[in-house]
Amino acid sequence: MRRILASLILSPVLLHAQVSKQAAGVSLEARTDALKMAMPAVAGAAAPSSVAGTAALRISTGVLAAKVIHTSQISYSDSELNPHDNKIVVKVLVDEKGNPQNPQIVSSHNPELNQRVLDAVQHYRFQPAQLDNQAVAEHVNLTFVFER
Repeated sequence: MRRILASLILSPVLLHAQVSKQAAGVSLEARTDALKMAMPAVAGAAAPSSVAGTAALRISTGVLAAKVIHTSQISYSDSELNPHDNKIVVKVLVDEKGNPQNPQIVSSHNPELNQRVLDAVQHYRFQPAQLDNQAVAEHVNLTFVFER
């Protein structure tokens, strides 16, 4: 009972140390349950398998982040820039086809440029993120720094 409770409390990264030969089946179940609680999105990809009496837990393969492949210009003048901070951070969902969805300003010290940045991000194109070699949607933060 202690072994199961300890396995559920420990992070999934450290759980491999809890597996012993005599309780491999119990520990594998506890590891899978802990993985489901800690990382529900990844737990669906978990496929426990047994090879020659040892237990293995497959997490995922082919993990790639989304990448910008096409940008658009943002026009601005020096008079529109702040004297100190001209950084704008935008959060955007990149769908499975690499199209930006619902861009939002996360932080900005220059409200004059916000709408132009959001309009430009709508024209960006991305290489979509991949999980298990399949395209998936992913939130991406883009940082724009404007210089004089």
